[in-house]
Amino acid sequence: MATTYDFYSAVFRRVSTKERSFASRQLAVMLESGLPISQAVRSLTEQTSNPTLQAVMSQILTDLENGYKFSDAIKKHPKVFNGVYTSVIAAGEATGKLDVTMNLMADEQERDLGFTRRIIGALLYPAFIVAAMIVVGIVMVTKIVPALEQVFTESNAVLPWTTRTVVAITNSLINYWWVYIGVIAVLVFLVARYLASNEGRRSFNAVLLKVPVFGTLIRNLEMARFTRILGMMMQAGVPIIQAIDSVSQVMENELYKEALAQVARNVERGAPISQSLVRDKMFPTIVTQMVAVGEQTGRLEAVLQKLASYYEEETNQSIKNITALVEPVVFVIVGLGVAFLVFSIIVPIYGIANIIN
Repeated sequence: MATTYDFYSAVFRRVSTKERSFASRQLAVMLESGLPISQAVRSLTEQTSNPTLQAVMSQILTDLENGYKFSDAIKKHPKVFNGVYTSVIAAGEATGKLDVTMNLMADEQERDLGFTRRIIGALLYPAFIVAAMIVVGIVMVTKIVPALEQVFTESNAVLPWTTRTVVAITNSLINYWWVYIGVIAVLVFLVARYLASNEGRRSFNAVLLKVPVFGTLIRNLEMARFTRILGMMMQAGVPIIQAIDSVSQVMENELYKEALAQVARNVERGAPISQSLVRDKMFPTIVTQMVAVGEQTGRLEAVLQKLASYYEEETNQSIKNITALVEPVVFVIVGLGVAFLVFSIIVPIYGIANIIN
C-alpha cells in the first residue's frame, strides 16, 4: 500500500514551488508569532491540502517530537526540500534566526516562481496558436481531404503538386497511423533515454546555450539564480563553501552545475571566489569583477544582491525579446501552413468548376 502511495505521489502529486513557498511563509509567520517549531509544523500539516506535502510534514513532525532538529528532519525529504533549503534552515537554527531564514527562503521561492510564470506566459500564446494549427491540420487531412479526394478522382482533373502531396499524406496517415505512432513512441523513448544520461544532459544543455536569444535568456536566468541564492545563503550565515556547493546542485543547466562544483573545490583549497570564477568561461566578466570587489571590500553579500537585481532585469528583457521574436515567426509559419492547405484544396475545386461549366 505504501509503495502504491509513493508512486502516486511521485508521479501525480509533486510539491510545487508555489506550495513550498506558501508553506515556508506560513511557518515563518507562525515562528515570528512565538509558536514553537513543532506546533507550527503541526498547524501547517492540518492546513495543507496537498496529500504529498501533508505526508511529508507529518513525518517531519514525528521526527521533531523524537528530538530531531528541523533541518535534520527536512533533510530526509530531498525531493521536497533541496540542499539550499536545508543549508539555510540549518544556518538559521545555528544563529537562532529560524524565522528570518524561513522568510528568506519564502522570498527566494516566490521570486523563482515569478520568473517561471513570466517565461510560461511569454510562450503560452504562441504555443496555443501552434496547437490550434495542428488541430486544424489534423481535421483537414482526416475529414475534409478524404471527402474531396473522391470528387477529384471522379472529375479526372489534373491536380497540382500541393494537392497530390496533401492527398498522399492523408492516405498515409489513415492507412498507416500505427506506424507513425510507433515511430514517434520509439523516438521519444530514445531521446528521453539519451537526455537522462549525463552525457545527453550535458550535450543538450550546451546546445541550448548556443541558441540565439534563448541561450542569452538561459545564461541570464542562471546568473540571476546563482547570485541571488548565494547572496541569500550568505545572508543566512551559511559557510561559503557549503553555500556554493548547494547552489551548484539547484542550477538547471548541467554546465553551470559542473562549473560551480569546481568553484567550490577551488575555494576549499584556499582560492578566492573571484579567481575561481575567472578560470571558467561560463561566468561573465561583470560577475567576476564585481565578486572581486565584494571580496576586497568585505561586502560580497551586498554585491551579489546587486548582481541578482541586474540579472533579473536582464532576464525580464530577454523574455520580452523572445516574445517579440516568437510571435511573428509563429504567425508566418501559420500563414504559410494555411496558404498551403487553401491552395491545395481551393485551386482544384475551381478547376473542377471550370470543367463543369
